[in-house]
Amino acid sequence: MPISRPSFARRAALIVPVILLAALAGCTTQKPVPPCPPIRVDSSTASLTKFKDGPGRDVTDIEYQAEIVGYKGKCVHEDDNVEVQFDLDLTIAGGAAAKGGAVDLYYFVAIPQFFPDPAGKHIIQVKRDVPASGKQEHFTESNVRLRIPLTKDQAGAAFDIYVGFQVDNAQLEYNRANPR
Repeated sequence: MPISRPSFARRAALIVPVILLAALAGCTTQKPVPPCPPIRVDSSTASLTKFKDGPGRDVTDIEYQAEIVGYKGKCVHEDDNVEVQFDLDLTIAGGAAAKGGAVDLYYFVAIPQFFPDPAGKHIIQVKRDVPASGKQEHFTESNVRLRIPLTKDQAGAAFDIYVGFQVDNAQLEYNRANPR
């Protein structure tokens, strides 16, 4: 009696589970990707309101307002550090007292765990044109980068990154009294 060869379907039924098991076995040798440091937009400094010079502090005295509206980013882990890369989304709007022209906006990127070391906070300057009164423009600060040194067995996610506008005391008090 002749010996029959297994059909293609039977051979596939035997081979496919072996291939799947081999593929899954390869996955178990990979380390899990560590989480990135959290980025937080500080609510007290997420907006900036610039009033015209003088004592007035109502809506007719606003030259411009800027706001940090979001971010998107990623991080890359290396042996002894983690590099965080992100884009910061902002808006600027002209107020009733808008003069037009370019203004300097300053925002910070800070890691509280490094306080009081000055290297734990970077202040970045952005020059933008103020739109006409009642107009708003969206813009992105691209490719903001910072490198966080890590010690052995230290995770990048153990560090908090805060972003906000560099405001003076009067602007900070205004933000706290007028949350957005």
